[in-house]
Amino acid sequence: MKERERVNPIDVKEKSSHMSHSVRFFEIDMLRGLAIILMIFGHILWDLDYFGIAPMNNVVYSIIQKVVPPLFFLLVGVSLIVTAKKMENINPKNERKYYLNTISRGLKVFNLGMILTIGSLIFIPDKPVFFGVLHCIGLSIILSAIFLKFRKYNLLIALLLIFAGTIISQQYIENPTSFQLLIGLHSADIWSYTVDYFPLLPWFGICLLGIVIGDWLYSGENRRFRMPDLSKYAPVKIVQWFGKHSLTIYLLHQPIIAGVMFAFLLL
Repeated sequence: MKERERVNPIDVKEKSSHMSHSVRFFEIDMLRGLAIILMIFGHILWDLDYFGIAPMNNVVYSIIQKVVPPLFFLLVGVSLIVTAKKMENINPKNERKYYLNTISRGLKVFNLGMILTIGSLIFIPDKPVFFGVLHCIGLSIILSAIFLKFRKYNLLIALLLIFAGTIISQQYIENPTSFQLLIGLHSADIWSYTVDYFPLLPWFGICLLGIVIGDWLYSGENRRFRMPDLSKYAPVKIVQWFGKHSLTIYLLHQPIIAGVMFAFLLL
């Protein structure tokens, strides 16, 4: 049975550690929550097919694949710049601390990706995760610490990286090195070797595009656009909850889904 690319999520919170009362924009959590819910649905479809319980709905799965990953990477950039702009009015020492915390957060996400790599080598050794979404998000967060101050000027860099990633992804090579895989150079049958692959190009470019969008839409504690407060409604609160806990949900949802389906097959 042919493996398919998995959609995956991210969790980068815009809440600042130096301000417990800092404004949290509900729409960012809501969008992230919608993405995580779609991601879970996509993985249910993938697992149903993988375990031979039900055939894949390729149309629905393809739509999820095209929407969810870009949305998550855009929200990484938006969340990073929102937090950075909240730090604008504090002293330089605290601002430097924020950038160090950003790097630390990126390392944490990358290390979680390495843990998943080890797990995949144990449970799916024929197609392990060697550079998946968490690896890419972790490195993107670390690299973003360099670009956050460029704000809107990241647009050109973002477009160049996205364009370069599009071109590189079509240039297949045999036996790529780790660095080549990192930037997006891979063999034509990459999905025969892994179930999760997100190179820096074009995905870091999409993260930078999120920084540009966030800089345009938000100014410190305020929006630059009008929006009704939907956070008081129960459905929105539920979706927000998924968005606020997206990393934890990502780490736990797949073992739970796979475990339930495996138990079903044993009945």
